[in-house]
Amino acid sequence: MALWACVAMMSGLAQGTPEPGSAVPATYRHNLAYRLQQPMTDGLDVSAALTDWFAAEKVTGPDAEAQKEKLYLHAMASLKALTPLPVEPWPANPTGVTLTWLEPFAVPDLSAYFGPGGKPPAGVNARIVEYEVDKLKLYGVVLWPSAPGKYPPILYLHGAAFGVPAYSLAWLAQIAKRGYTIVAPALRGEELFSAGEYLPGVKPYACQGQIENLGGEVNDALGMMDGAFKLEVVKPGKFAILGHSFGAGVGLLVAAQSPQVACVVSYDAWLVNPFRFYWDRLRDGPNNWFSWEAYTHRPAADQLAGLMKRSIVHHAENLKAPVLLFIGGAYDGSVFHQSHADLAARLKQLGRTYRYVIVPGGGHNFVLYPNDPPARTAFPIQDKWLETYFPPQTPAAAP
Repeated sequence: MALWACVAMMSGLAQGTPEPGSAVPATYRHNLAYRLQQPMTDGLDVSAALTDWFAAEKVTGPDAEAQKEKLYLHAMASLKALTPLPVEPWPANPTGVTLTWLEPFAVPDLSAYFGPGGKPPAGVNARIVEYEVDKLKLYGVVLWPSAPGKYPPILYLHGAAFGVPAYSLAWLAQIAKRGYTIVAPALRGEELFSAGEYLPGVKPYACQGQIENLGGEVNDALGMMDGAFKLEVVKPGKFAILGHSFGAGVGLLVAAQSPQVACVVSYDAWLVNPFRFYWDRLRDGPNNWFSWEAYTHRPAADQLAGLMKRSIVHHAENLKAPVLLFIGGAYDGSVFHQSHADLAARLKQLGRTYRYVIVPGGGHNFVLYPNDPPARTAFPIQDKWLETYFPPQTPAAAP
């Protein structure tokens, strides 16, 4: 069921009408969830109400109903005068990072599975690199044209938090062939490659640290770019960002923190407005955040501070580069769509250069299927965006 349909069903609860057959405290619980939606979406400090909410969840015993009712009513009373959550300054971006070349490898030909989108072009080099950020040893991949030269860099940030997908390397190589250096980090807590079975003979590598859900991963990406600009095959100055899902969420935060970003291409970004994802779980909605229960064990104020740190909607004023936002149309009505609509509205309000494209028929991972209609719809738009705001350096012809 679409989220807004669920909200409509709860509208009677906002007027205090009990659900048939339900206990009154359960009605108060639903009422509180409904009243929390807008202030959470807006980034207001609802820590007092959340503290009461989770206290009520733990109440047991013969007078539990009365205790829960008291907590829910106290929580609703605390929502009458709310202030915005503070925006903590980000730490300085990593500097002094060095990328160490490791083994070269051949980009796999997966055209049997993905058609032309799975066939790597000739004349592209691919190599694994090692680097360090926040005292963690990390790994990544660099792809660039074989012809000598310095090529403008594109920071590719993958989805799913499982490493650089081996099945996307041919697509990245095709972009590199036009005259770009692709800089693709694995992120803390990940293997270097997901679907590594497509890369037989390549040694396994694992990044140190643990997944932080758009926390330290931003530093990982910024650090790899700091090191990439020292490479002979990278043109100094600006870089573009190309991201999907988890990686697109990281990429938008990178763009807010780095003045060197020329433009952004984002596919179905994760946690664009994390307050919506949080609230969706709070109201027992779809499970779009698998570690939510663990996150809510922290004090409410810490939870909200973490959400604000990760919310690109509430840092949108720092997004100066042109932003192209893609999202699959097949799951319209989800918190992904609502969060993207929040960001598009904020970028419009700020007068930023952006485009928001809902791709017909696209699922969350449509970018991973280059031969299917949704990707074939998006890729020409992506290519024009890059050519407009971050043109390639055409490789020299072979002598």
